[in-house]
Amino acid sequence: MKNVSEIINQGNKNAELPAWLNMRHAWSANDAKRDEGLAYPDNVIQIKNLDYKKEPDHQKWCEAVELLASQRTIGEKTSEKYSRIFYYNEPDDASNLDSERYASNSLFDIYYPAEPDAQTTYPVIVSVHGGGWFYGDKELYSYYCCHLASKGFAVVNFNYRLAPQNKYPAAIEDVAYIIHYIHENAEMLHLDTEKFYMLGDSAGAQLTANYCIIAGNAAYRSKLDFFTYDRLPKAVCLNCGAYEMDKREDNISDWYMKKEDGSYAVSEEQRKLFLSQLEYLTKDFPPAYLMYSVNDDLRFQTIHLDERMEKLGIRHVIRSFGEKHPDSGHVFHINLKNLEGVQCNEEECAWFRQYE
Repeated sequence: MKNVSEIINQGNKNAELPAWLNMRHAWSANDAKRDEGLAYPDNVIQIKNLDYKKEPDHQKWCEAVELLASQRTIGEKTSEKYSRIFYYNEPDDASNLDSERYASNSLFDIYYPAEPDAQTTYPVIVSVHGGGWFYGDKELYSYYCCHLASKGFAVVNFNYRLAPQNKYPAAIEDVAYIIHYIHENAEMLHLDTEKFYMLGDSAGAQLTANYCIIAGNAAYRSKLDFFTYDRLPKAVCLNCGAYEMDKREDNISDWYMKKEDGSYAVSEEQRKLFLSQLEYLTKDFPPAYLMYSVNDDLRFQTIHLDERMEKLGIRHVIRSFGEKHPDSGHVFHINLKNLEGVQCNEEECAWFRQYE
């Protein structure tokens, strides 16, 4: 699919299901096809299904790390394949599109380029998945995030509350919660939070930008009536995002912002603060790599954001892809079979390394 219009129009067309559930199933089938045949990098360790809204169990964490290390040692001695995945908690039905838990859980994975040990801390990327605020979960981004981890980063891949079951500000609150969690538990997680970066795509790019605007502007933050956090990343990458929320009029935005009766889920004051968030963008916004595809009808959102950043003197670059590659459409970089996508991911890792 090249652009957002095509994505929005895709669905199973089952009249017995609500539109958002039809679209969840259709998009999931498309994403499964995208990742078909992929394998995880041999050098990446996955620790899955931690919960960023619960106190961490340090003993259980140490057991996980020790088990992974012992499996590697045995594997190296016997030349047999060994497990590089540890399930900190069982996911139950959190990945089931039809379950209530799918839309309302706080599970996350963390991926390392090697087993974490007492002597090593890793630069960390927090990846904020896309999906129109109503779709998406960490499993759909696991290959992509493990690919980033293979470049030398710890990568945090997390679920956030989804619409329409959860209205604004649930998703942006959860972005703040996960960032707060990794900073509070950085020692246990072997993270170097002085080398903390963020990236997001589509709705995830909007959430990433929104988080950074809030974290970097104390006056704006003080007006909001939900949980916020003020730790800014050293750099960000914003991919194929939608940023001008005051110009969006579609069902997807309504699922995020409105109740079933058509009224807004927040007060008029809070709604205006949400819609006008770009007015609170300041020069304190972290250095940004902006990316879009010429085949994507959201491209003008990134172009307009570039213009705003230019006027404010925010350090950034803007990159366009897809000119000679019609298959490079909306969020093409998540597709690890797309050579332009792999190139984009390499550039974004290099962007982060500038700020180590």
